[in-house]
Amino acid sequence: MRPEGGIRPEAGPTTDQAALVAAVVVDELVRGGVRTFLYCPGSRNGPLGFELSRRAEAGELRLHVRLDERSAAFVALGMAKSTGAPVAVVTTSGSAVANLAPAAAEADYARIPLVLVTANRPPQVLGTGASQTVDQTRYLLGQVRHVQVLGGGGEPPEQANATLRSQVCRALAIAAGRLMGAPGPVQIDVPLPSGLPPSARRIRFPKGRPQGGPWTRIPARTPRRTTAHRIDLTRRTLVVAGDGADLTRIPEQVPCIAEPTVPTGGRTVLHPWVLDYARPEQLVVLGRPTLHRNVSRALARPDTTTVLVSDGDDDWVYAAPSIDTVTAQPVFTGETPRSWTGELTHLDEVIRDHWSRALHHRARPLTGADVAATLLSALRPGDILWLGASNPIRDVSLTGTVPHGVQVLSSRGVAGIDGNISSAVGAALASPSATVIALIGDLTFAHDASGLMSGHLEQVPDNLVVVVSNDAGGGIFELLEQGHPAYRHHEFGDTFERIYGTPQHIDIAPLCQAYGVSHRKAHLEALPDSLDKARAENRIAVVEVPVARTTLRDVHTAVRHSIDATWDAAPAAARSLEPSRA
Repeated sequence: MRPEGGIRPEAGPTTDQAALVAAVVVDELVRGGVRTFLYCPGSRNGPLGFELSRRAEAGELRLHVRLDERSAAFVALGMAKSTGAPVAVVTTSGSAVANLAPAAAEADYARIPLVLVTANRPPQVLGTGASQTVDQTRYLLGQVRHVQVLGGGGEPPEQANATLRSQVCRALAIAAGRLMGAPGPVQIDVPLPSGLPPSARRIRFPKGRPQGGPWTRIPARTPRRTTAHRIDLTRRTLVVAGDGADLTRIPEQVPCIAEPTVPTGGRTVLHPWVLDYARPEQLVVLGRPTLHRNVSRALARPDTTTVLVSDGDDDWVYAAPSIDTVTAQPVFTGETPRSWTGELTHLDEVIRDHWSRALHHRARPLTGADVAATLLSALRPGDILWLGASNPIRDVSLTGTVPHGVQVLSSRGVAGIDGNISSAVGAALASPSATVIALIGDLTFAHDASGLMSGHLEQVPDNLVVVVSNDAGGGIFELLEQGHPAYRHHEFGDTFERIYGTPQHIDIAPLCQAYGVSHRKAHLEALPDSLDKARAENRIAVVEVPVARTTLRDVHTAVRHSIDATWDAAPAAARSLEPSRA
C-alpha cells in the first residue's frame, strides 16, 4: 500500500472527474475482453479500485487484491498463461510501477497478454518533486509492446469518452497481437486528478457502444502471404520444439525432441540427449528451445541444414547465426526413412534405460532428479504441472515423460526464478477444476515466498500443491562450468558455496505457518502419499522433499558414461548415427 502523505484532499469536480475516468476505463477494458483484475492498494488508483469493486460485486468481473505489485503481476501472468486470456494489473503511481518490470519481461518474451494499468499524477505536477511522482511511462519501455498514456483532458465529455475508449481499445489490440506483431504486455497509464473515493456509490458515465461491444473493433490480423519452403523428409530430419511450439504443424512421422511445456497431443517425443548422439542432415526448429545447450551445438554443425519455422512476429530469431532458412510456411515432402526412425527410437530407449537404472540405484544420496521422476509418476490426467526454472524443468525433461492429459506451464520467456509461487497461485485461481502442482527448488521458493500471502477477504486457491525440492542451494550451478571440481579446489575456499551454492538459513515449516498454508516434510518414498494427502486438504499445501545437491553432477556424469560405454560396445552397424558427444 502506497499512501500519498502530506497532500491536502482534492475535492469538488476533480473527485467526480477521476471517478468518471476510472469508470470509462474499466468499462472499456471489460468490453475488450478483460474479465480478471489484480488490484494493488494505493491512493492515486483509488477511483479505479472503487469501480472495480462495484463491478465485481455485480458479477461483471473477477477482482483479486494483492499488497505486492511484483507478486500481483506474476499472479496475473500465471492466470493469463493458464487461460490465454488477457489479465489486468492495476497499481498506484510512483515506485509501484517499477515492481511490474520482472513479470513484464517474462510476459514480453513468452508472448503473454498482460495489461498493466498504472494510475498517475496529473501531467501538471510532473517534474515538480511532488510525492509519488516520477516519469513512470519510462519504467517499462524496454519490456512492453506499447505504452498508452490516456488523454481526453479538457475535451467535451462525449469527445473525451471517445478518446479514452479508443485508446484502451488500441492498447488491448496490441496486447492480443492484433496490432504491431505478437501478443505481449502493454501499459495503460491513467493520469487521475484525484485519488479520492467518488461522491456517489454509482457513477453515471458516458455510454460505450451498444450491445456491450468495444468502442473500436480491431479484428485479428490476416496472416502475411509468404513463399512456401519445402522440407524434404527423405533426408534425416529431426524437429526440435521449444516453448510456444505448435506440433500440429509437423507431420507425426517426423522424429521430434520437445521441451516439457510443448503440448504433444499424445505424440511420442525423443529424449533430449538423443541430439548428442544422432547426426541429422537437417534440423527444424519450432518455438523457442532454450532448455538444453546441445540444441545450439547441433544447430552450429556445418553439415546440418537448419530451418526455423516462425510466424514472422518475433523480434528475435533463435540461434540466428546458425539458421539457414526462416519460414512461416513449411511444406513437407517425401517420407521419413524407417531406418532413421528406428535408429532414433533405439537410441532413445538406450538413454531412457540408463536414466531409469541410475534413478533406481538408491545407494547414493537422492537428488532433485529423483524427485522429478517420482512426481511424474504420481500425476493424474487433468493436473496442471507448474515447473520452476533452473533444475526442476530440466529434471523433468531428462528423467521421464509427462503423462498424457497433464498440462505443463513454466516461465520460459526469460526463465527466471522470480515469481514462480505467485504464477502458480494465478494458474490455480484461473483453473479451479484442476489440481495445480508446482515443482520448484528451495531458492525459488525463498525468492517468492511472499506469493503465499493473501488478505482475509481474498479468494485463496484450494487446488495448489507446491513441491519444494530442497537441496539447500542453487543446484543448477553444480551442472554448469562453475560446478566443475576444479573450482572446489582449496585455492578458491568457500567461494563456490558463497556466490553460487548460496544455501539459506530458512525453515520452511514455520514460514508456511506464518502464511497460513499447510506444510509437510516427506522423504522421496512417501512423496506420492504426501501428494494424495495434500490434494485432499482443499487449501494451499507445501510438500518439502530434502535431497542432496553436491552429488547431482556425479549422477549426470555416471549416466553419460554408462550410455557412452553401451554405445562403444555396440556393433558398428548399430552405431550408424555417428555420435557427436557433448
